[in-house]
Amino acid sequence: MEKYNNYINGKWIDSSSGKTIEVDNPATEKVIGEIACATNADVDMAIEAAKKSFQNRSLVDMPIMDRARLMHRIADETRKIAKEGGTLLCYENGKALAGAVKEFSDVADTFDYYAGLTDKLEGKTIPVANGVLDYTVLEPYGVSAHIIPWNYPLAMIGRSLACAMATGNSTIIKTPELTPLAATVFAKAIERANTPPGVVNIICGYGNEAGAYLVSHPDVNHIVFTGSVATGKKILHAAADKAIPAIVELGGKSAGIVYPDANLDDVVESARHAIFGVAGQICTAMSRLVVHKSVKDELLVKLVDLSKSLKVGPGYEEGSELTPVISQNQLDKVEGYARSGIQAGAEAVHGGKRVDREGYFMEATVLDKVTQDMTVAREEIFGPVLSVLEYEEPEEAIQIANDTDYGLGAGVFTKDLDKASWTANKLESGQVYVNKWFTGSLATPFGGYKQSGYSREKGQQALNAYLQIKNVGISLS
Repeated sequence: MEKYNNYINGKWIDSSSGKTIEVDNPATEKVIGEIACATNADVDMAIEAAKKSFQNRSLVDMPIMDRARLMHRIADETRKIAKEGGTLLCYENGKALAGAVKEFSDVADTFDYYAGLTDKLEGKTIPVANGVLDYTVLEPYGVSAHIIPWNYPLAMIGRSLACAMATGNSTIIKTPELTPLAATVFAKAIERANTPPGVVNIICGYGNEAGAYLVSHPDVNHIVFTGSVATGKKILHAAADKAIPAIVELGGKSAGIVYPDANLDDVVESARHAIFGVAGQICTAMSRLVVHKSVKDELLVKLVDLSKSLKVGPGYEEGSELTPVISQNQLDKVEGYARSGIQAGAEAVHGGKRVDREGYFMEATVLDKVTQDMTVAREEIFGPVLSVLEYEEPEEAIQIANDTDYGLGAGVFTKDLDKASWTANKLESGQVYVNKWFTGSLATPFGGYKQSGYSREKGQQALNAYLQIKNVGISLS
């Protein structure tokens, strides 16, 4: 069992308290490593390092093309350690090995993408009056704190850190205590790229301790958070108390509307990746299907066939498609939701309980006869549980899909592009997928409506949330 440390001010630092956090493999329930547990003193050290690097203008005064080259070096070094990091991520998270390695490759692509935008962040001149030169300057906020979730820890680090660096901010990343180890491999890429000390600091601590202290610290100027609505609201309160900006991406309860003319095989293939992939632990999971009554029975047969065909096993075993959920607590929660749905009148046409084997495995679960008032149709489960609801008229389908506190993702399945466009316009969601779930890329803006949060990650629009505007007016007379 290896011991991992925090990365602060360009150095590998043990916890000031000597405490560690054990990390287990959700496929075996066995501890695979431990990491130094950051306490308030360690958070102070990381913030001081970031603050000093920003005051020294390590990135701000770096020539723009040099900043871009630094980010390209980070991308190159990340690709070199993708297999090592992806393997560790697979073991600590449970996800498929290929997907874990790809997560590192995606981080590299993200750094390359935003490196290419560093020299395109431009202010503008504003006509005010004769004899006056007025212009705007885009400037970073300063010390940016990022709280990272456990389901896609490297992807979430990549998309926010690349934006922070491209815009000249210095960053503290608080990794999730359930999956912190692969981030230490990524820190090697930061180190090997000769990143100036203090520009990037990566620490692990408990959310209610190190995380809460980090976001409330007076020297933090900007917050990025991905996670639950409840925690997100606490962070927004902390940001409001200090009057600083926060980027928040919260929960989801995404619905896919299936019209009578839909290619049902497209729906099933989307279910394979969007609700059963990564054991359904996806913020934009296709957790609800709103299906026209004329095709529901046929689709249910196909969904059951898919569920039966999925190979259950650890992500590092070849062919495994249904991998474990992250922890015992999460398994209990997911199974509890499925049970409550069945007790409320839903029918489990497949699954509904945990798998009888070592590890935190939940059956691929398809619930029919779900109604809008059921908990399984309203709350985020974060597990491989698909709720199927029936409708007759298009307006009814829209009403069911929008009848949620969330608005992160939605989808529509139809061969009629006019109907697809009409539906997309009416869905209250930050992104809408048509005929295939997850059609976006790192160049497409990502974020939510309603209690799924606000602001946008990914795409060019994401950079706006990492910059503030200064106006300069010069009298020339």
